[in-house]
Formats: sequence, C-alpha cells, structure tokens
Amino acid sequence: MIVKTILKSKARGGGIVSVTPDASIGDAARLLAQHKIGAVLVMTGDRVAGILSERDIVRGLADAMDVCVTAKVRDLMTAEVFVCHEDDTVERLMEIMTAKRIRHLPVMDSSGEVTGMVTIGDVVKSRLDETKMEAESLRDYVMAGR
Repeated sequence: MIVKTILKSKARGGGIVSVTPDASIGDAARLLAQHKIGAVLVMTGDRVAGILSERDIVRGLADAMDVCVTAKVRDLMTAEVFVCHEDDTVERLMEIMTAKRIRHLPVMDSSGEVTGMVTIGDVVKSRLDETKMEAESLRDYVMAGR
C-alpha cells in the first residue's frame, strides 16, 4: 500500500489543518481539539515552516507554563519537518516514524505541494487492513482447494 491510497481512505481525505508561525498557542490548541488531531502544520504561504504537535505544547508547558500561554506557534514548533511522498510505501513510513520517533508526516506530491498528513494511526490501520485481506485471501484459497 502507498501513501496516496491511505490519504484517499481517510475520513477527511487527509485534509491539511494548518496555522501560521504568528498564531497563538491557544489558537493552535483549539484547532487540535476542534479537529481531534495531534498535530498541525505550520505554514508560511504554501511553504512548510514547521509542525506543532501536542507533545510540543506539553513540553512548552513543562518548561514555562506562564510563558506558554502567551507564546506563539513559532516558539514551540518543530522546525525540522520530516515528510513523505504520495508514492512512498507503508513500510517506508514505518521506517521514518520509528527512526525519527515521530507520529505525523506531511505528504508531498511530485511538485512539492502538501497534499495531506498521515499519522501513526493511519499506518497501523493500513497494516491491519492489509493483514486482514491477506488472511481472507489465504482462507479463500484453502477453501477452494477442498
């Protein structure tokens, strides 16, 4: 299975939820809650400037709770963003997410445009679906041979 297939199967179609670097942490947190997601892309125009996750916000709170309330997204975001491409395999996603210890990957198309976001949950679901399909195929094969 490839990333493009995962995006098509997502309920929101892998839509992009983003904020600007100048947005407040409060606004970003409200977006996370509203969309029931764990990370938002930080965009400057059509360029990815970073990613802000729940973990980033929690770390900011742990470092300086009173300052975090007035902080901007740029203050807590992760600027080094790892991405995947629409034609990457699920195995490739698992390698990236495991090696980099991340749970969210923006998806880029062949022209470098962001087309969505995949999560570790999407990867697990796709592997489970794939395993289920393989088991059913094997079961059908065995039953046809009887």
